[in-house]
Amino acid sequence: MINRAVPRRYAQALLMIASEHNLLEKYEQELDTFKEMLLKEPNLKAFMDNPKVLPEDKKNILKPLIEGRVDPIIVNFLCLIVDKRRENLFLDIIEEYRNYADQARNILDAEVRAAVQITDKDFRELEQKLSKVTGKKVRMKSIIDTSLVGGMIVRIGDTIIDGSVVKKLSLLKTRLQQSQFERIGVNK
Repeated sequence: MINRAVPRRYAQALLMIASEHNLLEKYEQELDTFKEMLLKEPNLKAFMDNPKVLPEDKKNILKPLIEGRVDPIIVNFLCLIVDKRRENLFLDIIEEYRNYADQARNILDAEVRAAVQITDKDFRELEQKLSKVTGKKVRMKSIIDTSLVGGMIVRIGDTIIDGSVVKKLSLLKTRLQQSQFERIGVNK
């Protein structure tokens, strides 16, 4: 498991600059553009991650790819990461930046798993209820999980709300096992 402290420090630093200039979303989009480049070109990612390649050589490849496509601050930020020999953390830094930007915008991600596709109306209603409960704007993603018999499971960060039929049946089974049948006249 990767130590998240280093990516978080870089992400926080960029977030502070973005906040000062009111460019949170712009920087997020530009970092996503760079992320897509890395993911689409495995050779580029391998080149950037290679510790034998000198930082200057990496920057000579990196700058022409991104200059003019992203803000000069993003160019400098990515070059700083290369200078500090942290380019293997590009994707982690981008992910942490997104997390911090969402926190700054008061946005939470939620994942909803259901056995069947949730209707648009139900999706919007659930999104509104979760927003009301959390006090934040909720950005939901719906996933069809055929292993669920019915109901749904909602995950918001580390919190899981299990409203699946399997969970309800399990709780019912536990309650029945714990109940005292003798009180109602049933012998074991």
